[in-house]
This record gives sequence, C-alpha cells and structure tokens, in this order.
Amino acid sequence: MLKAIVKLVALVVVLWCVALPPDTAYAQMRMGPLSKEAINNVPALRKTKICEGCDLAGANLRSFELQGANLKNADLTNATIQFTDLTDANLEGVILANSRVEESILTGANFSKADLSVANLNGCDFSGVNLQNANLRAATLNKTNFAKADLRGAMLRAANLNGANLDGANLDGANLCNTVMPDGKLSFRDCRAQ
Repeated sequence: MLKAIVKLVALVVVLWCVALPPDTAYAQMRMGPLSKEAINNVPALRKTKICEGCDLAGANLRSFELQGANLKNADLTNATIQFTDLTDANLEGVILANSRVEESILTGANFSKADLSVANLNGCDFSGVNLQNANLRAATLNKTNFAKADLRGAMLRAANLNGANLDGANLDGANLCNTVMPDGKLSFRDCRAQ
C-alpha cells in the first residue's frame, strides 16, 4: 500500500512539472506558489519581453534575455532575478521589494521610481543607470557599482552601501539617513525628527 502511494505522489509531481512550462515549474518549486496570473506571465515575458503592470510576484527569472524589455509598474515582489540581461529595459515604477537580483546585466536600464526596498542587490552593476526617486530603503547594496548612476531623490535610508562604488553618482536630494556608506561609516544626512 505504501509503495502505491509513493508511486502515485511521484506520478502527480511528474505530471505537474510536465503540465507547467519549465520557467513556471522552476519558479513554483523555488519560490512557492505563484498566482494564476503570474504562472501565465512568466513564459509570456520570456517570449514577448513585455509585461507592463503585470503580476510576477515570487517569480524566478533566471537566465532570461530581456534586453529592451518593458516591465514598467510590474510587481516582482519576492522575485529572484539571476544571470538575466536587462540592458536598456524599462523598469520604471517596478516593485522589487524583498527581491534578490544577482549576476545580472543592468546597463542602460530605467529604474526610476522603482521600489527596491529591502532588496538584496549585492554586487550588481548599476553604473550609469537611472534610479531617480527609487526606493532603496534598507536595501543590501554591498559592493554594488553605482558609478555615474542617477540617484537624485532616491530613498537610501538604512541601506547598506559598504564597499559600493559611488564614483560620479548623482546623489542630489537622496536620503542617506542611517545609511552605511562605502567606507563603512554611518551617514546621518537627512535624518529629521519624525
């Protein structure tokens, strides 16, 4: 009886993985259940590179080719983006809160007004990227490259920039209250009584 149950469970798992596109099956196994909309959006994004305002929360976008993609206002909360090419992609207003972005190409991407709060962006290359008015509150940005990035008006409160490169970055109006700076020192710039 136990062998029959084990075989049945194994069959259900195999059928489940076969029924879902590989991207979606991997995302489901890695991040937990995705919404029905997100299940449909993951393979569609890979094919069309367009997912404006769509639900991709919890998705795993590993090894996607998304050069010039339009993800404006998409919800990628708790997502993982790894080994993905986002060159010249439009990520304006994207929600990447609590997400992890690693080993991805971000050159020329637009992250203006993006929510990257509490995101893990260690070692990312944001050189020359538009992050104007982005929310990077409490983000982990160790050894992240922001050379010549536009961080005007960005919220960097309580972010960790230890070892980050800010050469030529525009930080006009950026909030650096309780932010760990590249040299490891704590900044109190823009700390006000609330």
